[in-house]
Amino acid sequence: MTFLNPLVLLGLATASIPLLLHLLNLRKLRSVDFSTLQFLKELQKTKIRRLKLKQIILLILRMLIIIFAVLAFSRPVVKTSLPALGAHIKSSIVIVADNSFSMEVSDAGGNRLNQARAAALSVISVLKDGDEAALLTLSDVQSERSYSLSRNFSLLREEINGMKAGYAPVSLEDGLRKAQKILQSSVNLNKEIYIITDAQQNIFVRKQHDSLRMFDEKTAVFVVPIHTSDIADANLTIDSINVANRIFSLDKPVEAEALIRNSGKNEAKGVSIGLTFDGQRVAQRSADIPAGSVRSVNIVATPHKSGIIQAAIELEPDALEADNKRYFGFIIADKPRVALFGNSEQIKFLSLLFSANAEVANIEKFPAEVLGGTALQNYDAIITACDITVSDAVRIHAYISGGGGSLIFANEHNATIYSAFGFSTAGLQNYDQNQPAQITSIDKKHPLFEGVFKGTTDANRLAESPKIIKALPLNGGQVLISMTGGGAFLAEQRIGEGRLLACAVAPIASWGNFPLTGMFPAIVVRSLSYASVRESFGKQFIVGDQPSITLPKRYSGGGNFKVIDPSGTESLRPAVDLPSGSSISLGTVSQPGVYRIYSIEGKPVAVATANTTDNEGNLIYASQDDLLSHIHGFVSPQTPVEIITDTKAVAEGAARARIGSELWKACIIAALLCAIAEMIVARASRAESVA
Repeated sequence: MTFLNPLVLLGLATASIPLLLHLLNLRKLRSVDFSTLQFLKELQKTKIRRLKLKQIILLILRMLIIIFAVLAFSRPVVKTSLPALGAHIKSSIVIVADNSFSMEVSDAGGNRLNQARAAALSVISVLKDGDEAALLTLSDVQSERSYSLSRNFSLLREEINGMKAGYAPVSLEDGLRKAQKILQSSVNLNKEIYIITDAQQNIFVRKQHDSLRMFDEKTAVFVVPIHTSDIADANLTIDSINVANRIFSLDKPVEAEALIRNSGKNEAKGVSIGLTFDGQRVAQRSADIPAGSVRSVNIVATPHKSGIIQAAIELEPDALEADNKRYFGFIIADKPRVALFGNSEQIKFLSLLFSANAEVANIEKFPAEVLGGTALQNYDAIITACDITVSDAVRIHAYISGGGGSLIFANEHNATIYSAFGFSTAGLQNYDQNQPAQITSIDKKHPLFEGVFKGTTDANRLAESPKIIKALPLNGGQVLISMTGGGAFLAEQRIGEGRLLACAVAPIASWGNFPLTGMFPAIVVRSLSYASVRESFGKQFIVGDQPSITLPKRYSGGGNFKVIDPSGTESLRPAVDLPSGSSISLGTVSQPGVYRIYSIEGKPVAVATANTTDNEGNLIYASQDDLLSHIHGFVSPQTPVEIITDTKAVAEGAARARIGSELWKACIIAALLCAIAEMIVARASRAESVA
């Protein structure tokens, strides 16, 4: 039995008032005049017993009147399945629907999400006036959506019919905690939770192991598992993508490695794996994926346009298609705008190189003396082959720190200037022309040399080396190419958001034959591409996250930026200035795919990619015993938990749970009957006393 107004039960204490009055009356003595004969006649034992009995009956009746009246106001309710006593109890229910994308699987019962919709509609079908309900979808628990109980059942049906699969990670624990908050506003006696799920193991992960368990004996939990049978086909999942490139250039190959997992029991043979750029398939290969294992598959394609590229690796359809596609994005910059500083002799070979390779960059040449007055921030990279003053070095350092790129060639007067960039040198070194210095090793794994050196097994060996007559060997930074006698021929220094590449020789013939070798164009062009690349590979995150994208420092100062989501919807978002730089919040991300960020003028600024979690495609389901064990781990021991295995019987189970009766009317009738009986007994007692 349950009481809707339990505080009223405190009034039961008033039932002791008749008892107190009865006890007080027994202590009062009354003088009565009588003759000895009259006393002897009336003092009969049977009459005394009868009077005492009536007094006790009156006492009991008066106490029962108070007790029944108090019980009536406390509104007692008893659940019962007996038709004679039962009635529909006003109920508040929350349907916790698992709409993770694994529910898109079909089995012998059809599409599982459709089965879930049918089960939820069955629960709604038995609601009556005074009932209230809410639909809580697990993939939306972490969103900004608000939930509340509703008595508009037509609207609830529309919401259930419109329920779609979500891509955010789901947690049953989070869903139940949200359901508990929803039910806190309910005033109905009966409270119920309906968990409709495919019982995939990943939804049962506990987050708050030491937290209090949810609900109590007044809330019933019903679990409706939606998987009538195991799926017949193996399911393949792309767990992750690793992109080998760090420099993305027009007409240069992009290589991606996909980790593909087969969670089925049978080997998947001849699986088709495709790579797409902006929705167009640009490469394809096939592979065999053994059962229960993960295989790495590499696929390569060449982009032929600049800008933001929306890339994806996808598999052929299988049991669950939502995990067959994984995204990544990158930016191929337009021809970089480059400022080249030096006199005609210092930049002669550089000018010839860029004239023969006009597609590499838009080159603007400046004499050395105007370096201090040039707006460096207007250029994607700068190249210096001239003398650099201390003030020039300070400006170049600030430019690189803000995200710029620079390639600095040695000069006879720059030995002390290198210290401004974190390098040191022993000074200008001259070598005998008959025994020139040479390159001794090269870091071929560095992104700058990606795809440059082929056909050698030694990671450091170089097939040929330029003859170096004069050099300023460098110490410090990351050594990319080493030379005779120690020190670096080429070294990299990361400064802020930018990159500085420093070469130990000048690009002129008097320092050796470096400008005449095949290494010269390779190093210059690759260095220029590497130094000018900014935010080319997008940030990766999971659907359901609330990512903030840090913008290059050159975009600091706030303002609005255009964000285009995977569906093509464009929105303006303001940048927020923080100590670490400007950033843009994408809010709660609900769609997998590539998010493109542009300036108001339409220039690519950054790219970000959302993908689903890799464990949703692992179609492993909890048994009925495990399912009960998981649910009992979330709720208090007093909470009743029941599994409804037949989805067609959900309505019957819901109706049965709400059968009960409020007893306040019976209590009022009982109080009235007691009052009538008290009047009859009291009148009879007074008549007998008079007689």
